[in-house]
Amino acid sequence: MSYTATMYKELPPLPWLRAFDASARLGSFTLAAEELGLTPSAVSYQVRGLEAQLGHKLFRRERKALILTRLGQAYRPVVAKAFADLDATTSNLFGKGAEAEITLRCVSSLNLLWLVPRLEHFKAANPDSRLRVLSASWAELAEGEEIDVDIRYGDGNWSDGEVVPLMTHAVIPVCAPALRSGGSPRSLARGPLIELAGVVDTWRHFFALHEPDCDIQEPAYKVDQSLIALELASRGQGIALVAEVFAQPYLQSGKLVQASALTLPPRQGHFLVLPSERNRFRPEVTALVDWLRNEAQT
Repeated sequence: MSYTATMYKELPPLPWLRAFDASARLGSFTLAAEELGLTPSAVSYQVRGLEAQLGHKLFRRERKALILTRLGQAYRPVVAKAFADLDATTSNLFGKGAEAEITLRCVSSLNLLWLVPRLEHFKAANPDSRLRVLSASWAELAEGEEIDVDIRYGDGNWSDGEVVPLMTHAVIPVCAPALRSGGSPRSLARGPLIELAGVVDTWRHFFALHEPDCDIQEPAYKVDQSLIALELASRGQGIALVAEVFAQPYLQSGKLVQASALTLPPRQGHFLVLPSERNRFRPEVTALVDWLRNEAQT
């Protein structure tokens, strides 16, 4: 026996249920027929077929009205909800609303520190747009999600979609104002240091570039997100080495200062990845991509 036959063997034909739903809402076979594009006799026939299958009357037929029986009253909201759920799901997945929605995924720190403060400008320019914004910890491939635009950090070497450069930024040391002391590599080496795990731009790279003979201590903290590193640094817990784009909100607010004028040149950057299985030329997607690239230049 098939799965469908097993699961839905008691389900009446959908046209019969539609006839019942319309007749119950409108209180008339004639009005239901107008809504469904049928004749009143066809609607009446379908309702009688439903009643025969269920083994119970759903309406009392009176001369000028249809009156729901007790079982009809109990059955009506269940049928109505089933059709409403099916209609809403169909619209969300396949209707115009589904096409207008854009799913944007962004690495978490960039999402909070760069993207979110700017989204109101995108909405102002595109008031009819509907955005679904997701976060990712790293530049992992999207699994189980239909992503329209994916903002990733790395070297741009991904094969699951069109890769469009977005922005690169120098990596800078930042600390709370009270921790700033001179700015030389040796003063920075005294730490304490905060380092991002899993990135190519580490404190060892920084000192190898600017002071190869400098003795450095192991980082006091290793964290997996720039936002965590920045929060720790703003609380006076150490000197963090982060991409300038992440540090900007903290520098502008005065929570952090640049611990040294020395920087690491960018070796990685943020990229837009437009998945191959999605239609990247939908007008709403094109508008978002163009806006993101323009924002990255400001």
